[in-house]
This record gives sequence, C-alpha cells and structure tokens, in this order.
Amino acid sequence: MKTTPRTASDIGKIINNYTLKPYQFPKDMVILIDSREQQPIFGTRLPKGLTVRTEKLDTGDYSIAGFEKHFCIERKMISDLISFCTTERDKTKLKLERMSKMEWAGLIVEAKESEIYRPYLNSSVSPEVIRQSLVSFSIRWGIHIYIGSKENCCRFLIDHCIKFYRVKKEL
Repeated sequence: MKTTPRTASDIGKIINNYTLKPYQFPKDMVILIDSREQQPIFGTRLPKGLTVRTEKLDTGDYSIAGFEKHFCIERKMISDLISFCTTERDKTKLKLERMSKMEWAGLIVEAKESEIYRPYLNSSVSPEVIRQSLVSFSIRWGIHIYIGSKENCCRFLIDHCIKFYRVKKEL
C-alpha cells in the first residue's frame, strides 16, 4: 500500500476540521461532586445527558455514584497545587494514602504545563518542588496525573468516569 506524505498544511487542515464525538453517557451513571468543591469543573452548563449530584466525598473532588470507594479525581488550580505540595504536605500525604487504596485515582491540574514549571509570583517555592511532587504522586502513590485547560480537564474527568463505569458495569 502506497501512502502519500502529508505536509504541515495538510495536517493543520485535518486538525482544524476534526471534532470529537459527543459523549455517550451510560443512562444510570451519576458523577458526584464533593460538596466542598467551590467552583465545579462543569460550571453551569452540563453536557447533554450528564447527571451530576453534589454530596460530601471522603476522598477526591469527583467520583461516580456507587463507586465512591473505588474511583476518585482530585482537582487543583496552581495556587492550590503549590500548597498541596508544600505547606499542606502532611494533609496531602494522608489524602494520597486514601487515594492509593482505590482502584483508580487521578489528579487533574487545571493549568498550562508551562505555568506549573516556571517561578511563581509571590512565592519562594521552586517549580522543581512541584515537578518532583507530581512525579512522586504518580510513582509512589499510583495517582494518574493530567495537566490541561479547564475544558481538557473536564473531558479527561468525563472520559475516565464513563470508561470506569462501563468497565465495572460491563456495558
């Protein structure tokens, strides 16, 4: 089979014209949002067909109804992440221990990677401390890390909730 090489212009056209398929939510799946989450990632507009409920979660900011002890996602902004990795280290360690006992646990950081790995205003914390903390969370505690925009973090959260739910329900 012969293939034709693609130019950067061709690839750009493909990328610009590509749209993701709409979500296919399992009808009984409910995403739980911790009642202490001040600004839920979904905002005021939920994707069509998504059911969410707010309740106090013991671990993480997001989970799936019926799987609260098996699946969680913790969400951080940069300012939260800095304290999560430094001044709140003892609290963080306890949280990571709880998360590591779950079948699947993730940490989403709502930021650009370049924002995380550059010096922070009004802080003496080195970006290297944050970088090494994230590596430790992943290796030592088995936490899945995702860094991205609010939209991409939301998609990561929904995709992982749907897949975990389907696998557990064998849908």
